[in-house]
Amino acid sequence: RSNKYIFTLLRNEVSDHGGKILSSRSSIVGSIIIVIVVFSAVTGYIYVSRQYVPPDIAVVVRAPGFGDLSMADQVLTGLNRLSGEMVVNYKYFTATDETNAQAILESLSASHIYQLIVVIGGELSDELQTVAASYSNQKYAFIGGSVNAPNVYSTSFAIQEASFLAGVLAGVFSANASRTGIVGIIGSVETDPTVMKLVAGFKQGFYYANNTLNYSISLLPDRYVGSYNDSITAEGLAKDMFNPALGDASVIFAPVRASIMGIRNAMVYANETWFGNITNRAPFVIAAEGNQDWIGLPNIETRSGDSWVLTSVVPRSDLAVFRVLNATLWGRFEGTTLRYRIDNSTNIPAGTLPIMRSMSDIGVNLTNFEYSRTFVMHTTLELIQEIRTEIFDGTITVSETYP
Repeated sequence: RSNKYIFTLLRNEVSDHGGKILSSRSSIVGSIIIVIVVFSAVTGYIYVSRQYVPPDIAVVVRAPGFGDLSMADQVLTGLNRLSGEMVVNYKYFTATDETNAQAILESLSASHIYQLIVVIGGELSDELQTVAASYSNQKYAFIGGSVNAPNVYSTSFAIQEASFLAGVLAGVFSANASRTGIVGIIGSVETDPTVMKLVAGFKQGFYYANNTLNYSISLLPDRYVGSYNDSITAEGLAKDMFNPALGDASVIFAPVRASIMGIRNAMVYANETWFGNITNRAPFVIAAEGNQDWIGLPNIETRSGDSWVLTSVVPRSDLAVFRVLNATLWGRFEGTTLRYRIDNSTNIPAGTLPIMRSMSDIGVNLTNFEYSRTFVMHTTLELIQEIRTEIFDGTITVSETYP
């Protein structure tokens, strides 16, 4: 006589708002109860398994945290993607500075609650290195940097390769007959590892356009806001660079995170004050760390029209966090570093994550000029694609530092 087993999965969705969460997002938590009904010729028995408890994941980021238009927001995209495929409980913590970040990491690690603690931002490498050494049984994911430890699964980005493309674009674009051939750089925090690589790659690309492609262009001295969220300072620096009597820049590379709103204010001011009657002389910006192309639109609420932000240099941190978390939850955690490049093929352990060699799925890139095609000539876009391919196949090598 045969037995029949019927498995019923019941999922209840709730939101977790517990704990001291300095920056929070609601997330899906699934509770799964497995009911097994066994039928026989004589009688039936019902067995109810223990309630499934979803894994807890903590996410730590430095202020200004989520909403700063940077890599952290891209990470959220990856976490949301994972939530649609696996049942996970997230808690988000925003640290005021590096010291506070270390204290948060120590507290989370000592709690022994979290299957994985995700740390975002290369500026927290020292703090994570210290805490990971003290809590060897705790697993960590490091997004945007590298820590050499058996319990840290790191993902770093060769973001300088994408900013090289931005440097070429800025140089070629600024050399148009209606523009000045002058380009500026305004960064957030000068010592931030990501900003340093972005600026280094941009300069290499700019001088490639000047020396190899024979454009007559010039680069202003770097300026830094000194903060990730100081729009007033950023606006003042950008006004000086755009001012025809001072910097006279046609393009500014601005990896400034949330301070980008100050850069926008400077663009509006420059058009109203200096360039309103000059065809195609509008000052332009190239953004970085997150997709900020819409910041240069006439109306940022409607997200339509032509943007003064030509493109953004973006590390695919959403892709990275999705793959690391997925590997961890399926028991494939490794203390290693995945280095995301334009070709995404370096240091990816065999059998762990797919080695991507497709140009459509690269780890660092420029956004697709969705709002700026009115301003950027097709020949310039073709040139950028050619250079991207040369970086992809190794013909052009971009250093993390410059000079």
